[in-house]
Amino acid sequence: MPTMDARPTGHRVVRQVARSLKRRCRVPDGARLLVAVSGGADSLALLHALAMLAPRRRWGLTLAAGHVQHHQRAEAEDDARFVEGVADASGLIYLRADLDDQPATGNIEAALRRARYAALAMMADTFEADAIATAHHADDQLETLLMRLMRGTGVDGLRGIAPRRVLRRTGGQGTLALVRPMLGVTRDEIVDFLQALGQPWREDATNRDVRRRRAALREQVLPALRAMQPDVAIKAQRLSRHARAMSRLLEAEAARHEEHVTHDDHGRIMVDRTEARLMPTPVLATMLRRLLRNVGVPGDRLTRAAVAPLVRAVRDERGGERWFALAGGVTVRVTRREVAIGKDMGTNEHQ
Repeated sequence: MPTMDARPTGHRVVRQVARSLKRRCRVPDGARLLVAVSGGADSLALLHALAMLAPRRRWGLTLAAGHVQHHQRAEAEDDARFVEGVADASGLIYLRADLDDQPATGNIEAALRRARYAALAMMADTFEADAIATAHHADDQLETLLMRLMRGTGVDGLRGIAPRRVLRRTGGQGTLALVRPMLGVTRDEIVDFLQALGQPWREDATNRDVRRRRAALREQVLPALRAMQPDVAIKAQRLSRHARAMSRLLEAEAARHEEHVTHDDHGRIMVDRTEARLMPTPVLATMLRRLLRNVGVPGDRLTRAAVAPLVRAVRDERGGERWFALAGGVTVRVTRREVAIGKDMGTNEHQ
């Protein structure tokens, strides 16, 4: 197993990680980073690239390798020992979290993802980390955008995977940055980097199970796209950045229009429908999402399909009363003059 001394420091993977750390991930000099390492090629490439940058005066990073043992596969314990060996050979701190309570029903993948991030946040607290670094890359971004296109998405969905977002620390005390400095790197570049290092990696067979939609995209669709357009993953990452900028503009415009929003004596949000109808449709949809999120609708339930009927109801010419039920116990009432948003609005007429 190679150490992190003999290494191609000029490889594009290292250069791209360095650029992203500063510009998009906003990781400060001297930061403590917990690197999420599964043992696969992506996370090992990130670990090696960060280890090359860590001792440089410009960075002064302190790293730890964090591994989450899901106990979902027979080979999982071998993966954990492999990651521990890489960390030991590299002189890095190794932290491990075991997920013993496995979800039995529902969206198991989503439940495991939430549990994994919670475990990483716990390890980050132990390490006193400033941020958690994960190895999402340009091909992951392409897969995510394609998945959202198939579901039917708008500008928000095209933002894709963010280079930086905020997690709550364990116990809800303060926040923690989650950074993804490899979004500008392709899977082929990752493999080339590891081969130049002589670094082996672990393969998770479930990633090739085409019964799962994301795996089917990865195995059956992405190769065809790359054959037609070799840099399609990088183009997807550029689209994501553009959509993120457009989304920020929409958010700012929606916030400006919230001067027409009031609250009644029962704490319900009230929107002047006449003013709302004057807004461009994308701005109105963004404002409604903001308001609905504020009263308790989970962000992942505010899809284009969920919000579109509300937008149509606000913009059409109908009068009377119409009621809409949303997730989180939130209801929306549209009348000729206003739009009311709240919980427990006291009607049996909503649908």
